[in-house]
Amino acid sequence: CYSPKLLGKENLPPKDEAVMYIPNHCSYLDIFTLSGTVPRAFKYLSKQEILQIPIIGWAMQMAGHIGIKRMDKRSQLEAFKAAVDALKKGNSVVTFAEGTRSPDGRLQTMKAGSIKMAVKAGVKVVPVSISNLYKWMPTSAITPLAFPRNVSVCVCV
Repeated sequence: CYSPKLLGKENLPPKDEAVMYIPNHCSYLDIFTLSGTVPRAFKYLSKQEILQIPIIGWAMQMAGHIGIKRMDKRSQLEAFKAAVDALKKGNSVVTFAEGTRSPDGRLQTMKAGSIKMAVKAGVKVVPVSISNLYKWMPTSAITPLAFPRNVSVCVCV
């Protein structure tokens, strides 16, 4: 059974506190890993293409996750407003720090949008680190290369 280790659980905010979670992004498995490991409810800011995938995307749409067309300025503004609104309504939101998956598993330059959303909504930022996942499903892989092992999710201070 796939069971990533959760480190820093004591750093999680109370369940009823809306926050902006900002993890690194290196694999298609990041969303599954966060959703199954961090014991909190949250909405993802996701590229619109993911929301078009049958079953997974439809479920994300029905759950109110936020889609963004990354190269479309109007969509970026709408997604920004939707994320701020979700945070103000008491929903935590996940935005990946780099805005897209790392091509080589290393941290990329962080985008400023997630911090701006948190500031605008008046919520805390919770940094999250996902470790050892890239090697199991790099950006070039359609399916995992092997069963992921030694994966950890760290809720940082």
